[in-house]
Amino acid sequence: MDAGEFATIQELAEAVGLAERHVSRQLRLAYLAPEVLKRLMLRREVSAGTVMQLSECAGLRWQEQAGVVFR
Repeated sequence: MDAGEFATIQELAEAVGLAERHVSRQLRLAYLAPEVLKRLMLRREVSAGTVMQLSECAGLRWQEQAGVVFR
């Protein structure tokens, strides 16, 4: 979406063959703080929540995310 290939989440979802809701949820994970992503992916730390809760956490400021994700 950042590259401008797709104008909407619906277009992206159709292109990859997934439900719009699923794509929307996954896109929110891309906005997690870099520190949170590093701890989840590189250090493989276990989060205190589900993927749904992680996507909701993406709306928080980066400084607040780690405290919510890794309680």
